[in-house]
Amino acid sequence: MDEILKALQNKAFHLSDATFSFLAGKYEELIGFTIPEVRVDAIHPDTVREIIRLHRAQFLSAEYLQSRISNPTTGTIDYLHAEITAATAVRLGMKLRISGYAIELVRTAGHLHDSDRSFPHKMTMGEVEARHDPETYREHKKEHARNSSLRAQELLDQASRNGCYFPVGFANDLRYLILRHELGGEKQDGMNQLKQSEIEQPLNLNDLADVVTDADSLAYFDANILTNWEECNRDKTALANKVHFMYDRMTLKAQDELRDSIVFSEDHILGSPSDDDDIGPIREILLGICG
Repeated sequence: MDEILKALQNKAFHLSDATFSFLAGKYEELIGFTIPEVRVDAIHPDTVREIIRLHRAQFLSAEYLQSRISNPTTGTIDYLHAEITAATAVRLGMKLRISGYAIELVRTAGHLHDSDRSFPHKMTMGEVEARHDPETYREHKKEHARNSSLRAQELLDQASRNGCYFPVGFANDLRYLILRHELGGEKQDGMNQLKQSEIEQPLNLNDLADVVTDADSLAYFDANILTNWEECNRDKTALANKVHFMYDRMTLKAQDELRDSIVFSEDHILGSPSDDDDIGPIREILLGICG
């Protein structure tokens, strides 16, 4: 049983039995996945495991849980979103034949990409108001990404104090992916520009940024949208703006996967017509934008 979801149910949100059941099994499954060692000479092998351990511990803090209950308007299941994004980034990366350091880099960036929300007293405020205007929302997201990169650095610093050594180049690579997670890799004439990793060359960080962005969007549609509907006060325009933002930035391959694995999948709660007062409207919005 997902104890965090259970603690937030009927406090931060009010999920139907069907939605609660769908989400409840995901967290325990994902945190059971093995995180391999980082096999780079300059990086302590336990570095990624330690960073993710520290991030998970923050989600279990009284500060985090109370903030989700007292301010149930944004990121109510960010603890689950972190796990889904990290796992999805690994899966997408492996499909692109990415391995080794690059896989562990996108895993870590996926887990930490929204880390400003993991520290409520430092999080970027104003998302509720920003949702009603696409341009304001884009500016809000830029500040959110910058702030998350700073919180990620704090977790890196803590891991270092706990004995996990790594060069500054690893921190720079990781923070770049977090800074780009809302937009994907920098592009010129429709193609990704070269942004070389400081650790492993000629690894292009803009290619990896696309992986993290796609993973973030797919994770949102897999789970977060189910609570985001209530966070948006069941306002169809506000949710549609969010869906547009998350969908429009995805690569074409990721958009195809969204349709196959969620929108038209019998295995997903949003994949079939529903009379549920929440599932039905969410699916309608999804079909209108990406169906």
